[in-house]
Amino acid sequence: MKSHHPLRNQGIILSIVLFAVMAALVLSVFGSQQQSAYKVPVDPSQRPKFRAMVETINQRARELGLISVNDDPDQEAFVRRRQTAQLTEDFEKMHRINIETIATQSSATSPDYKTLCSATADLKARATRIKYNVPVLQVADKGEKIRYDENPDHLSSMLPELSRLIETFLGSPVFRLSSPNDAELRLKASRDLDAIIKLSDTINKITKRPTKIAAIR
Repeated sequence: MKSHHPLRNQGIILSIVLFAVMAALVLSVFGSQQQSAYKVPVDPSQRPKFRAMVETINQRARELGLISVNDDPDQEAFVRRRQTAQLTEDFEKMHRINIETIATQSSATSPDYKTLCSATADLKARATRIKYNVPVLQVADKGEKIRYDENPDHLSSMLPELSRLIETFLGSPVFRLSSPNDAELRLKASRDLDAIIKLSDTINKITKRPTKIAAIR
């Protein structure tokens, strides 16, 4: 007949409990390391600088009576949230394209046509979307329309000009002032945006030419 040893049994139970606790700790540490290594992308609509610009734009449009009110408040709120997120992203991306590509390529001894081609296409698309989605910038302009010559020899002067236009546009007081009586500021910002669209399109066409030539060869 086998005898039972209470102390021995207690030791076995204690060992099992300790093993379970250690395993749980290891899994917890491993899980936290995985979480810390993964960075959740920041929603552009949460970036304070550009979100504030869009909120100001929307407020100004309401003050000027440029935004119509939808009969369905919930639908109206949903549309406004999506537009706000998109515009915030467009403003932020314009800034990044300028800093990371346009300004950098302006000082390069030999511009990277492929990089410029991609950047100016993105820039034109975002600037065009801003033009048609920001009522404050939709003003009648009877002035002479600006034109740019598609001459590759002028690329070295076009890039600094495009960088300057982006900085001037994003820094316009029209995005920060609360007074709606600023027709001249709205017109200036609208003209800068049109110039950004046209100049980025011109640079894009110039930078596409080497690609076409290489394809023919």
